Amino acid sequence: MTSVSSLAQHQLKEQILDQVLRFLLDGDWQQIEMQNIANHCGISEPVLRSCYPTLSSITTAVNTRLTETFIQHLDLSSRENLRLSWLDSLDSSSFSNIVRLFIDASQQQSIAWRLANVGWTQFSNLVASKLGYQAVNQDLPWLLGKSMLKFINQRNRS
Repeated sequence: MTSVSSLAQHQLKEQILDQVLRFLLDGDWQQIEMQNIANHCGISEPVLRSCYPTLSSITTAVNTRLTETFIQHLDLSSRENLRLSWLDSLDSSSFSNIVRLFIDASQQQSIAWRLANVGWTQFSNLVASKLGYQAVNQDLPWLLGKSMLKFINQRNRS
């Protein structure tokens, strides 16, 4: 019986993380409050708190998933492969939404800003450890700039 409830708890935790990621990637940052998350997941706040006791515990779990999702799109075997895989990955909605979060969240102090800041720091540290600080200081700003231009061009076509 414990494994069934454990499985159900795991599935509920995944559903909660999916909802919070949706809020983040849709730019709905003000929705990231315990009551709103519970309502959108169709559960009570006490049930939510049994999975994630605090908003901080939710954001920590979301940040881990966000960073993993972002990094899985990239080839960190060389600076050239990083640049190529980043530019290719901009066609993926999940990747481009995370890049938008990094860019957009930098404009305000919010939960999204904290998540983006932690995620970007983790990513930068990973790039530095694999490819060196030159990649962090030159390639990452260049890639963010290219991403912004692509987003602006897409917006102008809409």
